[in-house]
Amino acid sequence: MIYYWLFDSSAVEFTVSTLKDLVDVILPHFDNYPLITKKHSDYLLFKQIVLLMLNKEHNTIEGIQKTVNLRASLNTGLSKDLKEAFPITIPATLNLESSIKNNNLHPEWVAGFSTGESNFFIAVQKSKTKSGLSTSLRFSIAQHSRDLLLLESFVNFFGSGFVMNYKKRSVCEFIITKIDHIVEHIIPFFDKHPILGSKHLNFLDFKSAAYIIKNKEHLNEDGLGLEEILQLKRRITSLYSNKAMNNHSVVYGTEKLDQKR
Repeated sequence: MIYYWLFDSSAVEFTVSTLKDLVDVILPHFDNYPLITKKHSDYLLFKQIVLLMLNKEHNTIEGIQKTVNLRASLNTGLSKDLKEAFPITIPATLNLESSIKNNNLHPEWVAGFSTGESNFFIAVQKSKTKSGLSTSLRFSIAQHSRDLLLLESFVNFFGSGFVMNYKKRSVCEFIITKIDHIVEHIIPFFDKHPILGSKHLNFLDFKSAAYIIKNKEHLNEDGLGLEEILQLKRRITSLYSNKAMNNHSVVYGTEKLDQKR
């Protein structure tokens, strides 16, 4: 298992690449704790490929074609080169019923999912107010439009918000903007079920801004409340503005990185 830091994208990636670890660790984990999003179908296809490799079927021409058929339905499908190399490919299909219901989202799963997929946003815009600026908050979770049902389930889970479907971009987004709903639903939830990593720092700054706005301190004539919101906004933004570097290195792991990515 490998951790390695992708400096060029300011991200850290956890990678498992050995067949033994995939079979002994990854497959049992996701069999016992199934994915909820449409990525579950990707996992089932991936699992079939791993089992083909475990049985060494990929060492035959027929097995290679089976693998390519499965790969054709994974994520964004085959590259142009692979399509040309395997012209008789028939993408594999899975008939899955959605496991998402309005009442089956587990709070800890939602917290974990939000760690990677949510956005705590503080907006400051020019306005005709005395200070010349207006403030608002936005909590959102965006996904590919194939997971529209999941995003809609968040409305019932949080008891608030709405879902936008941006069809041209194949993206849907769950959004909460009302300050009362943020204070009454979002903040208590993440206080009870904390998210991890740097996103938790974003939440704390977002929370501070929410109480300033809720208490109308940003409207005080001394301008201190508004200035504090501006500082909180800058702090959140700074977490995403690290300058990229053009290399990467392993920062933690039990395997050697045997190829460049």
